[in-house]
Amino acid sequence: MKNIILLFSALSFMLLSCSDDTGTNPPDTKEYNIPETYNFSNVDFSGQLTRMEMVGEMRLLIEEAIKNKTGISAGVLQSMFENQGRPFVKEELNDSDKNLYTKIDPTRQSFIESYFRDINNASTTRQAANNVKGILKTNDGTQTFLVDSVGKEYLVMIEDGMMGALFFYQVAQVYTSEDKIGDNVDKTEVVEGIGTDMQHHWDEAFGYFGATVDFPATKDNLSFLAKYCNDRDALLNTNELLMKDGFIKGRAAINNDDSEGKLEAAANVRKNWELVLASTAIHYLNDAIANFDETAIKHHDMTKAWILLWSIQFNPESNGFFYEDALAKIGTNYWNTPKENLMEAIEIISNAYGLGEVKDAL
Repeated sequence: MKNIILLFSALSFMLLSCSDDTGTNPPDTKEYNIPETYNFSNVDFSGQLTRMEMVGEMRLLIEEAIKNKTGISAGVLQSMFENQGRPFVKEELNDSDKNLYTKIDPTRQSFIESYFRDINNASTTRQAANNVKGILKTNDGTQTFLVDSVGKEYLVMIEDGMMGALFFYQVAQVYTSEDKIGDNVDKTEVVEGIGTDMQHHWDEAFGYFGATVDFPATKDNLSFLAKYCNDRDALLNTNELLMKDGFIKGRAAINNDDSEGKLEAAANVRKNWELVLASTAIHYLNDAIANFDETAIKHHDMTKAWILLWSIQFNPESNGFFYEDALAKIGTNYWNTPKENLMEAIEIISNAYGLGEVKDAL
């Protein structure tokens, strides 16, 4: 037995010695620098910024109608959705060939449009109640929300719904897919200001995130998922997970023809975008519980939590269907949902994503 052990040790030493003598890395290992921000050459995601501005004008239209106690036209919202008939205040949006309608998940176009039709019939002067569309004001009168007959806030369902069904859908199912960043996509011919086809597709995915190329070194002008990501960073390190290990790593990998690194980064983007959705949903559920007797805030927060969890479905590699169980707890009529259900929804999500230690602080 002793001789066998000695022989094994000798062979192990010889193998290690041979490996050390070569002085080379495994053939598939690539070494290159991954920067701290997205400041790469030839980056263009102007189309994504245009679509975010279009969503922003939808938001402004709804907010102004609520403020001025005027009706909201489903026709105008639909025109904005399709970019038909010059519906935008900014002429550059009207002149753009971009729209929201053709980029949203085709199976969810009708979901968004249903809220356009429903908001058309909602009064901005009538007090909302169970089975009654209308406005909800905070107890101090400083905030007003327009909700449907089951208490869901229209603005959140439309705006954050498109963040899920359009932005996350495009990132998770389109721009990080084989068709856009696979080995058959061109990665050699550089177009000035745009890059190669593969680089440009990756940049377009980053564009839907809602951050500048200087993020997270600078945290100004964040919108949509990037804002939620930064809000969760102190507890979950989400800025590094989505930027350094995701978007930045992926672009650096593409630049250096590192297929394995590119695919790892794409998986990180999908996984950690989902983590931001789930953890932010817990944040809003916590807030809804804390403000349970403040109906307007409670309904706003429950709507936020619901639509963020609903958005998890657009990740083809999602962490199971726990989000559906949590959605069921939140319920279909917010006027009837007990506080205990919101607590149970938090437990479902925190257990699924390993957030038990931070759930109360989110």
